[in-house]
Amino acid sequence: MPSLAEVHRSLYGAALLAKFDSDGLNVFGHEGTDAARSFFAAVIVAPMYLLWIILYGEAYPEGTPFIFAFLFESLAYVIGWLIFPLVIWYLSPVLGCRERFFHFLAAYNWAAVIQNALFMGVDLLSWLLGAPEMARGFFGLLLFAYILLYGWFVAKHALGLPGGPAATIVTLDIMIAMFWEMITDGMIRS
Repeated sequence: MPSLAEVHRSLYGAALLAKFDSDGLNVFGHEGTDAARSFFAAVIVAPMYLLWIILYGEAYPEGTPFIFAFLFESLAYVIGWLIFPLVIWYLSPVLGCRERFFHFLAAYNWAAVIQNALFMGVDLLSWLLGAPEMARGFFGLLLFAYILLYGWFVAKHALGLPGGPAATIVTLDIMIAMFWEMITDGMIRS
């Protein structure tokens, strides 16, 4: 588990990256242990994920025990954090960037904290202000476009890839997340 100072430093680096400042990458290490420690970002994001489930999650069939729903969602959350890195690990030799994979993963995981905080913050602010659904959708779309650019920037600079392959990395992340959500939603309904 990273120290509080390491968490602060990592979030600072992710915030610099969110401003499209590649100096933020200097914060993240290049070793497997650095990438492994970056999964603490999932612990920080977990309360936001829980709040999102409470607000927008799929309804479980009537009579589903709470402990079952909690364990299922917890397992789905953990697996969701692991699928994308596994895919990129196996894709990185094809892209010629395996030696930069751990550096990328550390930066990408910590960037997820900023991304999730932005989504949750905009959604809660829109709700508190009583913004109409159309306005919420519009701002959500703008934020999604920004998040895609943010992920692209991290992939491009951390992996040292040209723009097209970096865009492929971000597209894969979105597609994997959507596929995983379809699978878990299907399991809930069945």
